[in-house]
Amino acid sequence: MQKIIIIALLLLSVGQLFGQDTSLLTKNYRFTNGVYFNLEQLKADQPTYPMSKLVVHSFTNPQTSLTQVDSIFLKGTKQPIPLDSIWAICMDGVPAIRVPNDEINKELPNFAALKLRGKICYYTYPDYRTKKVRVAAYNPLTGRPYRQGYVEREQEVFIEKILHFQTGEVKDFTVKNLLSWIQDDPLLVETLTELPKEEQHEKLFKCLLIYVDRNPAYIMMNDE
Repeated sequence: MQKIIIIALLLLSVGQLFGQDTSLLTKNYRFTNGVYFNLEQLKADQPTYPMSKLVVHSFTNPQTSLTQVDSIFLKGTKQPIPLDSIWAICMDGVPAIRVPNDEINKELPNFAALKLRGKICYYTYPDYRTKKVRVAAYNPLTGRPYRQGYVEREQEVFIEKILHFQTGEVKDFTVKNLLSWIQDDPLLVETLTELPKEEQHEKLFKCLLIYVDRNPAYIMMNDE
């Protein structure tokens, strides 16, 4: 018991020495509204510019939580914020990270809200992707196809992504990718691995929720 108290006191003194305050990152944590130029700023909850200093022209789709930004200016000036330099934008306490231009078929910069926030964050966005679709021409007399082939058509798809809050790495939300990130939770790895393949996909998000709940992440805020 005495050793535990000594260790706790040492950790407290180290935190004070570096002038940092630690807050647990949960689904209810509200980030400071503003624009963030990199992951480190988000991890410290310190935006490059707080929203109170900005004029933002944007539109957020309430169904997809995808925000399209037209322009951002510093208040009282005509100075625009370069949109390419923004890593994340936070409104209403929920950060949204930028979707790379080559991953979404949109003209304006797009930011996808982190719907799950923790050691592994989760976000989604819709997009249109070209796919080959099989088509057939039918004989009206027999009802049988007499000509078949493939054509390319754009179809709306639902993109699911995961973001590692410690490293900033982004991956597709798949069984393989999630397993590669939860190796520090061997019990959950075993549970997910032993599920039948069809159930792995059905329960993948539930496994992510369990991991985030059991493996906390923290916001390291500077007191300066």
